[in-house]
Amino acid sequence: MNADLHQPEARPLPSDDTAPDGARSAGASRPAHAPNWRTVTAMIVLIPAVVVAIAAMFVSLAVDPEPHQAPIGLVAPPPAAQAIESALAERAGDDAFAVERLADADDARAAIERRDLVGAITVGPGGVTVLTAEAGSPVLAQVVAGVGSGIGTARGIPVAVESVVPTPETDSRGTGFAAGLLPLLIAGMAVGGAAAVALRGRVAMQVTVAVLGPLVAGFGFAAVWSWLGVIDGGVGVVGLAAAAMIAAIAWFTVGAGTLFGTAGVGLSALVMILISNPLSGLASSPYLLPSPWGAIGQWLPPGAGGTLLRSAAYFPEASVAGPVAVLLGWMAVGAALLALGVLRGRRGQTGVV
Repeated sequence: MNADLHQPEARPLPSDDTAPDGARSAGASRPAHAPNWRTVTAMIVLIPAVVVAIAAMFVSLAVDPEPHQAPIGLVAPPPAAQAIESALAERAGDDAFAVERLADADDARAAIERRDLVGAITVGPGGVTVLTAEAGSPVLAQVVAGVGSGIGTARGIPVAVESVVPTPETDSRGTGFAAGLLPLLIAGMAVGGAAAVALRGRVAMQVTVAVLGPLVAGFGFAAVWSWLGVIDGGVGVVGLAAAAMIAAIAWFTVGAGTLFGTAGVGLSALVMILISNPLSGLASSPYLLPSPWGAIGQWLPPGAGGTLLRSAAYFPEASVAGPVAVLLGWMAVGAALLALGVLRGRRGQTGVV
């Protein structure tokens, strides 16, 4: 007789497919991480704590803004220059201005046009002339004019205020330009978020949206600003600057969204809107933010983008190498995150049997 007939029949190993229907459905419906009271406690404590911390940051940046190491020029004979520097420190504080002595008023005007200085005080035979740049920051220009005028008046010297780089007459307070910067930030988030979520897994489409979307939005914003009189011409240059700001935000968003999913888009919103936006000084000036927040804000896309846009719109002589490098760096970070997300997705596909 064949020995194989006496071998016991092999039984299949238990699996999810052979489990009773009730057990299988119960296991499928059970969450991997069931909520517990520790989670509830963490939500009650951590979420309000984070919101309160963000609110404290917003309020601290907005309450009683004062200049911090704002570069200001001084043209005066040595004895008068020393007295004016002491008066500046006495009136505005030791940390308010970084004073740079210049040879004459023309040098001061040229430095303001390059955005090396936020203003200047010149002393001549006719009295004191305060040079300002409302286009750079109307709020900071008022501070410079007020301090300079106060010094001249206290010494009984005639005071005149000259705007070296004024805002356009149709936007004399600069409110139109400042109001348009937040929509630029939102445009970057919208373009990047849409590409990350709606086009997930289609890299060529994501890249196309991240490249062309900011260009269309940037030139659109520049055209609107020109039409409303916020800028005097220069639509092409301002459009490119706006597109660079939008692209930096969009690339980081699509990269984070591709790598981390919806949580990555949320992370980008946290970084760009809740942190970067108040640190950018878009509505006033980075020099009016407490140290070192103003400097930190210039390393983030909204701050660097706002500086680039003001230079492109009103200061053609200003160097833009710094903000352009920052924005390109954020685009590169976004591209790297996108590449990592694509590699992670491909590895996940090859690992499936």
